[in-house]
Amino acid sequence: MCSKTPLAKAIAAACGGCLLSTSALAQTAVDEPQRISDVQMSTVQVEAAYQGDPARSYTVPETSSSTGLDLSPRETPQSVTSVTRQQLDDQQAVSLEDALELTPGIAASKAEVGVRTSYRARGYNISNWKIDGLQFPGDSGFSGGGNAVNLDLYERVDIVRGANGLLGGTGDPSATVNLIRKRPEREFGGSAYASYGRWDNARGGVDINTPLTEDGSIRSRFVVTQGEGDGFRDHESTRSRAALANFEFDVSDATTLGVGYQYEYNKTSGAGWGANIPIWFASGRKTDLSRSTNLVPEWSYAEQETNTAFASLNHRFNSDWSLEVQAAQSNTDAFSNLALGKVNRGPGGTYTGYWEEDGGGAILNGMRNDNETRQRSARIDLNGAYGLLGRRHEIALGYSDSRTRSRTHDHDCTLSSATTSEFAEGCMYRNNNGLPITDWRNGVDADIHLSGARNGQSSLTETDLRGVYAATRLSITEPLSLIVGGRTSYYKTENETASGDTTSQRETGVFTPYAGLVYDLTDNHSLYASYTNIFTPQSRQTTSGDTVKPIAGDSYEAGVKGEWFNGRLNASAAYFRTRQENSAVLDGSNLTPDGNQAYRAGTGNETDGIDLEIAGAITPNWNVYGGYTYLHFRRIDSDGRSDPSHLFKLHTTYEPAGLLNRWTFGTGVYAQSNIDAISSPAGQPTDGVSTGSTPANWAGYATVNAMARYDITDATNVTLNVDNLFDKHYYQRYGFYAGAIYGNPRSATLTLRTEF
Repeated sequence: MCSKTPLAKAIAAACGGCLLSTSALAQTAVDEPQRISDVQMSTVQVEAAYQGDPARSYTVPETSSSTGLDLSPRETPQSVTSVTRQQLDDQQAVSLEDALELTPGIAASKAEVGVRTSYRARGYNISNWKIDGLQFPGDSGFSGGGNAVNLDLYERVDIVRGANGLLGGTGDPSATVNLIRKRPEREFGGSAYASYGRWDNARGGVDINTPLTEDGSIRSRFVVTQGEGDGFRDHESTRSRAALANFEFDVSDATTLGVGYQYEYNKTSGAGWGANIPIWFASGRKTDLSRSTNLVPEWSYAEQETNTAFASLNHRFNSDWSLEVQAAQSNTDAFSNLALGKVNRGPGGTYTGYWEEDGGGAILNGMRNDNETRQRSARIDLNGAYGLLGRRHEIALGYSDSRTRSRTHDHDCTLSSATTSEFAEGCMYRNNNGLPITDWRNGVDADIHLSGARNGQSSLTETDLRGVYAATRLSITEPLSLIVGGRTSYYKTENETASGDTTSQRETGVFTPYAGLVYDLTDNHSLYASYTNIFTPQSRQTTSGDTVKPIAGDSYEAGVKGEWFNGRLNASAAYFRTRQENSAVLDGSNLTPDGNQAYRAGTGNETDGIDLEIAGAITPNWNVYGGYTYLHFRRIDSDGRSDPSHLFKLHTTYEPAGLLNRWTFGTGVYAQSNIDAISSPAGQPTDGVSTGSTPANWAGYATVNAMARYDITDATNVTLNVDNLFDKHYYQRYGFYAGAIYGNPRSATLTLRTEF
């Protein structure tokens, strides 16, 4: 039997009554043929609505990640992006890095393999991370849990570009990333998948939704996933695993209680401390090394583990008003035992350790970082609607509280070989106490080892960030709405060094205003503008051990948005401008009291630019997602730009009809222009020694990916993904301590997925 197309169903629904009339008319024609000419049919108007499966969409109908109000993308006076579950599955995106690589306007810059990655938007680092609206330590760094984030546990990722001081807790001028966790549903169902790719990368996962009562009033969702495999670099491999148990209880028709637990773990063997290949040889000549080059010992690794318990209470007073209370505690343990042959500080403020072309010159640096971060977060949100002057308006009121306690344990270590050993309090080895590598072309000498243990000393940082906020959407006239709001924040941080010195910083009653205006030009198009100011506490320390004072500034945005097919396709064009003062920058070769790199408050940055974006379904079988960003630095004071002026991302999938109706084909492009970077703080050497920074042009590049999916049955499919289809050579970092990091070569992954 042939099934009806969505258009046929729409026509059938629209003409349900006229089919009966036509049948009756035919019978009349048989009974009274002489009167058929006297019968006149009334005009029938058929209207067919655009159809499409919302579960397979590349956009969302509404989000509250920007203002706390449930608004459609067109009603939101900021650039807001959602990476949906369908996009994550189509692109086999399994990590936070994978998701943000898909997101328009966001660039990534790695400091090393497997540890620190900076995600940037509009010229600034992203530091505002959330899960279901609650703050969590999501930085991809020595102490953050970002590298452990496993997207199999999440339904989608919302990204608000620009300052988000209203809800963000801090007015981060770049973006706020909010991961939306998978929730239980009332009907039984689930999915499972298994994948295998280049470098023996294997991964599998199961997602089961199980109602625990017949009516689904008590329900659960369980997700388990695991993956492991090698990398393209020498000694590189990764291992990850994660689990989620999420429960919801309908206490009454109006009240729902939720509790859950999740676990995320990631380990990268072959991780290093710093960019893993040098840009220049000791002679000053540029290198041309294999992409597999990775001068680390086999025992160098980094791992992160995060355990999170969470709970929520949602009460609906009536159809207009609701109250939601959320709380979570995340415990992140991050341990790094790293070593790398690289450029680092030498005597008298110089930089040494440049490799020589005959195999000499390399020095093995090493360090340990042992950190425990405990973060407790809570939110109370009251949302509702009210009438005023004959019109309906919406309001959101809330309180948020985030308390973070981060302890870093000191280690004493010995770096030794068969002939020598070096002891270091604090387990930090640079070129003054690192060990020489006999011939870097043969890798790190097998007899070099790093051993050590905690010495009983530790540094502690405690941060409290609390605030109350309110926003209302005023329907001024039929086409004009105004969103106004503000947040009052309280901030306190206390630092205690391993030597016992203490410093503190406190800000009370910091007010962050927010204003947004949306004017509907037509039923499908709107003009908008928004403003907020910036307040962002910093964790970098000065030479005295004090925390660099908070960032301050302003953020403006204006543009036009469109939505079509009942919101299934959204597009926007925006102009933005941001001013930021006091951002921490490297303080030369100076150190903190604990021996780490010292920072100082810079004179600030000012950027502006254009964001273009499209997301959704052009037709029921054609999805598209992507955007273009132009970024201009009007003023800059930083440690070297890592932002392209032009950034373009586009991904699309198409499901043909006819004989190929079980296939889906897709392709994507990532392209960024060259960057006038700076190799900092070490630059191009003369006779193996550098005395400071030098320019380093980070070449632009474009990569292409492709996918093909075949539906074996309605519930089971197999997908082939090919990344970097044309095997482009490019860099994910260029100019950090005279080093660089290669991007991924071409790879392919085959995935079998089934739903039940």
